[in-house]
Amino acid sequence: MKLRVRQAIYAILAVAAFALLIIVITNSQSPESLMNPPEAAGDYKNIQNVIEKSLGDGIILKAPNEGEYTTSITYLDLNTDGENDAVAFYRIKNDDTSAIYMSVLLKSDSKWLASEPIKGKGNDVLEFSFGDLNYDSVPEIVVGWNMFDSKDNNTLSVYGVSNKNGETQVETCDSVIYTKMCVADVCAEGRNEILLIKNTFNDETSPATATVYEFVDNKLKVIDTAQLVAAVSDYRQLQLQNVSGTNVFYLDGVVEAENMITEIIYWNKTAAALENPTYAKEAQEVVSYREGTVCSSDINNDGIIEIPFAAGKAAEQYVELTDWKQFEFKDYVNIASGICSDELVFVYPQQWENAVAVSHKGKVWSFYDIRSGEPEKLFDLVVSDISEWQTLSKQYDKLTIYYGTIYGVKLISSDSDLSLSKNEITDCIINNR
Repeated sequence: MKLRVRQAIYAILAVAAFALLIIVITNSQSPESLMNPPEAAGDYKNIQNVIEKSLGDGIILKAPNEGEYTTSITYLDLNTDGENDAVAFYRIKNDDTSAIYMSVLLKSDSKWLASEPIKGKGNDVLEFSFGDLNYDSVPEIVVGWNMFDSKDNNTLSVYGVSNKNGETQVETCDSVIYTKMCVADVCAEGRNEILLIKNTFNDETSPATATVYEFVDNKLKVIDTAQLVAAVSDYRQLQLQNVSGTNVFYLDGVVEAENMITEIIYWNKTAAALENPTYAKEAQEVVSYREGTVCSSDINNDGIIEIPFAAGKAAEQYVELTDWKQFEFKDYVNIASGICSDELVFVYPQQWENAVAVSHKGKVWSFYDIRSGEPEKLFDLVVSDISEWQTLSKQYDKLTIYYGTIYGVKLISSDSDLSLSKNEITDCIINNR
């Protein structure tokens, strides 16, 4: 027995000594080494080695800040040989400048052939995309370069890639200033164009525009332009969806600090023009103007984007409701109603229409059956962060958690036919973050 006790004590001491050794080793590392990303594995590591060999220096891989492709190395077939090539973004270690670089690597006989480093037209890579822009079945590379976190003065560059004499060569074809971009078949002609949003946020007298470009003779050429609302102070997202065979773009923008609008952009085949049906020069507000900064999204998972519209209040003491509508060219079709705020997106069940109102105080949202004229409270819904939940959990039952936000409920009435169970309430809460 004594022997086993001694063995257990020795084991504990050994574990403690090992833990102490790890702490000492970790603390002996410089802050710079701790900030470096982990080494790449597999092809990532091979690509990193090839780039470093061509530079004669180490690199730190850098992912684009936004867009569809947000990895530091993106794989795609750039020469239509059926094998994936790669595009990598990085900074150079020990470089005192803020420069950002791109390398294109073609794969040949299981070997990576890296281009000369292409210096970015800014200090960061904002977004990356690609597409066949000139009908030659070979994709061009499209990169959005960002200059010191500027919201409206980004540079979009188009690059062509070729393999000449066993070397990967990249040609800078054309560049243009922009705010948001999307590479897609805008004009429904079977090829990719580039839709660019341009807004000078700090100057409301300057026009805001959506412009579709084609790529001809290695140059970006304007096909058509549509006007946008100039009073937008920031764009939160640009989404693309095919509606009845037409690619439709949903542009969510912030106006008046904490309010939002959604503008619609699409190519009108009949008129052969880019259109924005939500823009009217004489109108003071876009029809989708609403409080809060919640973007349009597919709230009911039917594959179609819904836009939130302000629907009005049941009475002064209640919060304004929101209608979620789908765009169908000539009209907007109402899909659902409910609460839409930065703190809570709650979609009403169908039986609640014109029957339930909501008040809001602090973190608590109270739901009432108002059909009789004497409001009957159905339940209280609390929206809390993790640090506050321990206190609130004494009054509320936990429903769900999204990205550190906890939703809890206190059921009040079970007599009303509009009452919901905890599971039904949970189903009404939309994760829109």
